[in-house]
Amino acid sequence: MAEKPKKKPSFFTLKRWNSQRDEGYTNLPPPGSNLPFLKQSSPVTMARSVSISSDTRPRRLSSGGIKDLIQCALCLEVLHNPKMLPCQHTFCLACIKVYIADEPIIDCPICRTRIQIHSSNYVDTLPSNLYIDTLLAMVGIDNASKPKSPETPPPTPSTNFQSVDLFAAGVRCSHCKTMCDNPDVTFCDHCKLNFCHVCWSQHLDDMRIQIGSILKQLDSAASRLEHKIEHYKDRCEHIMEQINVAAEEKINAIRETKLNLLEEVTRMQKNGDLTALALRTSLTEAQEVAKNAMAGNDNSESKDRVKKFMNLHQNTLQILSDVSKWDAESFVFDKENFRMESDASTPLDAESDDPLPAAAKQNNPLETEETLVLYYRSRNFEPHYMWRKTSRPSGVGINPWDNHLYICGMDSHSVLVVERSHAKIVTRLSCEEMLCPVHIAFMKSLGEIYITDKWKHCVHVFSKDGSFIRSIGQKGSRHGMFRSPEGIATDNAQHHIYVVDTGNDRVQVLTPEGKFVDQIGVAARPQTAESTSVWETKDVLCTEFNAPTSVAITNDRVIILDSGNRRVKIYNKQDKTKILEFGSLGNRKGQFRQPEVLAVDPMGFILVGDSGNCRVQVFKPNGQLVRVFGRLGTEPGKFGWISGIHVTKQLDIIVSDTKNHCVNFF
Repeated sequence: MAEKPKKKPSFFTLKRWNSQRDEGYTNLPPPGSNLPFLKQSSPVTMARSVSISSDTRPRRLSSGGIKDLIQCALCLEVLHNPKMLPCQHTFCLACIKVYIADEPIIDCPICRTRIQIHSSNYVDTLPSNLYIDTLLAMVGIDNASKPKSPETPPPTPSTNFQSVDLFAAGVRCSHCKTMCDNPDVTFCDHCKLNFCHVCWSQHLDDMRIQIGSILKQLDSAASRLEHKIEHYKDRCEHIMEQINVAAEEKINAIRETKLNLLEEVTRMQKNGDLTALALRTSLTEAQEVAKNAMAGNDNSESKDRVKKFMNLHQNTLQILSDVSKWDAESFVFDKENFRMESDASTPLDAESDDPLPAAAKQNNPLETEETLVLYYRSRNFEPHYMWRKTSRPSGVGINPWDNHLYICGMDSHSVLVVERSHAKIVTRLSCEEMLCPVHIAFMKSLGEIYITDKWKHCVHVFSKDGSFIRSIGQKGSRHGMFRSPEGIATDNAQHHIYVVDTGNDRVQVLTPEGKFVDQIGVAARPQTAESTSVWETKDVLCTEFNAPTSVAITNDRVIILDSGNRRVKIYNKQDKTKILEFGSLGNRKGQFRQPEVLAVDPMGFILVGDSGNCRVQVFKPNGQLVRVFGRLGTEPGKFGWISGIHVTKQLDIIVSDTKNHCVNFF
């Protein structure tokens, strides 16, 4: 057999590298490995590939596989003084120097990673591959004994080196992919990867380098934070300056508005004083003329006397008309919008509802909420009777003892007691101090009647047989005192009286003897005010009502008509917290214009006498509108000014009309 020719040592050139690549070395090893290029479909390649069986028995690594690992991919010889590029591919020191030459940027011969050459001794500074050095030592090759010339590649070492058996214990290094025994592998809690003892030290060095990068990031973040804090502080100071300037502008504007409002109220008061003075003068003159006529001091002829009497009579009618119209213009202060709101007591013809087509007759409308809604919507609100035997009726009510109707007469200084079946006046309730009775309520368990007196600023108490018992309260703003009280209601379960203290914008809860228990709508709130050029904060009693006029009580609710704010407000009877409120200013359905009175039916539906719009509006307990009836007029079913309302247990509705001088029965 012919002798195998000895392989000559060869120099690496880029041309040879390209020719080898063109000859079929196309299967690139994965990054990090040191396997040379493997020719496609080569049996040697298949023999040299390292495979891991699923068998749990340790498998020997062949000597051919070790030779592939320690072979330089440039000179195809055993690695001599191996140097590792940043992409972790390893080559001989001399080969990589020749490959780099004087190029500033090179491509890795294996993975084609672009690498920048920083200096002329860049190759000398490259780290050694400790793993390859270990393999070279295991196969008996000493890289340090024979230095390799950078011009001449090393000769091919003898292939008769000793056979080394490597056993895989089942744990693979995540970096070099080596199968190692369990004690030789370290698990990184940060990366969640396994490393052999060689790669572990390098991994720790990499982590130390990363800590330096983290430190730089922390320093940069600290610098950014300081700049942001400074910017944030400057922005807050700028905003505070803007707030102070804007507050001063608003304070000055409010002060100017305050002065204008005070001037307006002062002007209104002066005009009222002048007109009142003129009326007083006219009244005094008429009184003198009437007194002289009564005394018979006039010696003129009879025709002249008749003429004087006619003039006196006409003047008296005019004076009475002027007195009744003197406070016709209603004005209140709108706290929310900070303005005066005036509205002449001239009723409007607002929206109303026509009854729905008559549905099947309900045996009991109070059975459910739905049946009651259908009852109100389909009911024809035409009064079956109109009572016209009082001049200016106000509050109405039916006592719980004999079902007599009580009608407050503001001009007659008394309360009429009417027997309903025959519309006959039975008796009158009055006392010397009664001036202007407005509303009435009854305490069945005590057999007492309570009547608010608007001009006397108190509550008169009568027994159920009509005897005067006592008066509660006097003019003032302290607890138990009143200013022009109007609405009143009783809580028979707790024996409490709820009085609408209209002039003090509150509702007081009292015992039948007049002892103060509680109040609704008034609370202490902190307010800031200027005192001797210093702004001070102190608690001030504030109210959320604006001239309330009526109140009604259910088992668990207190319903208050906040007339000045055009709202119906509902409170919890136990803790006095507000449950809901509804209503607004206007003449559309669900809106109010000078609402005066309200009442509650047996199922808690709320009926509001919208006096300014000459109608009655019916709401569910949740504030949802059910029905609107009534218009402006003097005919039956129409109103001039609603001044009282009451709903019986049988759903009969009684409405008093102070301008039409009548009481309507629906």
